[in-house]
Amino acid sequence: MARERTHDVLVIGAGNGGLSAAAHLRRRGCRDVGLIEPAERHVYKPLQNYVGTGLARDDELSRPQSTLIPDGVAWHRTAAVSIDPERRVVRCANGAELRGRDLVVAPGALVDWSLLSGAREALATGPAVTTFVDGELARTRDRIAALRAGRALFQLRAQPASGRETALKPLFIACDTWRRAGVLDDIEVILVHEGDRVHPVEAIDAEVRRHLDRYGVEVRPATHVVGLRERTVELAGPHCSSDEVVDLVHLHPPYSPPALIADSGLDAEGTGGFAAVDPETLQHPSHPRVWIVGDAGDLGDARTGGALRHQVKTAVENIRRQRAGLALERYDGYTVAPIATGRDRLSFGEYDRALRVRRSLPVPDEIRSSRAWYLLDRYALPQIYWHRILRGRL
Repeated sequence: MARERTHDVLVIGAGNGGLSAAAHLRRRGCRDVGLIEPAERHVYKPLQNYVGTGLARDDELSRPQSTLIPDGVAWHRTAAVSIDPERRVVRCANGAELRGRDLVVAPGALVDWSLLSGAREALATGPAVTTFVDGELARTRDRIAALRAGRALFQLRAQPASGRETALKPLFIACDTWRRAGVLDDIEVILVHEGDRVHPVEAIDAEVRRHLDRYGVEVRPATHVVGLRERTVELAGPHCSSDEVVDLVHLHPPYSPPALIADSGLDAEGTGGFAAVDPETLQHPSHPRVWIVGDAGDLGDARTGGALRHQVKTAVENIRRQRAGLALERYDGYTVAPIATGRDRLSFGEYDRALRVRRSLPVPDEIRSSRAWYLLDRYALPQIYWHRILRGRL
């Protein structure tokens, strides 16, 4: 029988949420933090869109995980296989059993191409299919640069989708690239999105629409990509025919929850296999010492790095408060929507669960696209991520 090791707090997953949670816990005085994560490299996902459109180098995208583990954190280089939420015991792929007085569950969500018919085959062999997922970025960059005429279709998924707003970046950067090359007028650009509006916040939606109109993009709301075969895209919705033949299609990947969540009974009816969670306290509703942050949770909010930063701080503070018998802190669903509207301009809208515009910076307007917001997102935020967010300093 595997020997059980107990940590004061045990964190599952070393993505943005897990690493920053471990760092915050250490900075708040937690002396015994365990971290379960098999991956040897850590990817800064917001840069994928810039790498895939030629605005960032491949070597900027990731760093060795070993350089990011916070000092004093016990890194278990294995995968979590199952969780006993009552005992807060995690069984690992290497046979170890680890326990935490509290658990922070942050395994993220998984790109799942099986949910889109023909996607795997089209990505492997299709001449026109691209996406911003790591491993496909060179293809995306080359396809956008090579297109000089024809039809280009971009997809925007509804929830659950990691970084939903940032999926608009490839569309706008590609359009600006084609405009500067003098070929945009020869390319029919189509955006299909699954919602009734491109963005649920009225002011952000208006800014996005302004740029869609500027580039002459045809917008098809309430439209789903349901299948792919070579250059043919099968669509379903009131604004499309059943098949569209295109010269380039850029896919927003479908996401699934890790099997770990449902296999451990952490999901609930209506969560689609994602973890049940109180969206304000980040507690699991049935297991008060299990805390959920990030894409694996059914929070009902946009899945972004900006949201994660607030979720992590709330969960870490609430571990302390619960142990002290104090009222728990509340997370209001804050998130940020950094939408590049060209090769050197970006809209930096912030909002909360009630779809109210928020402003964390002392400026009159973050939503209006500008070069300053692009420079922040492209150059400043990656450095803030590596040196402050993952270190628990922000």
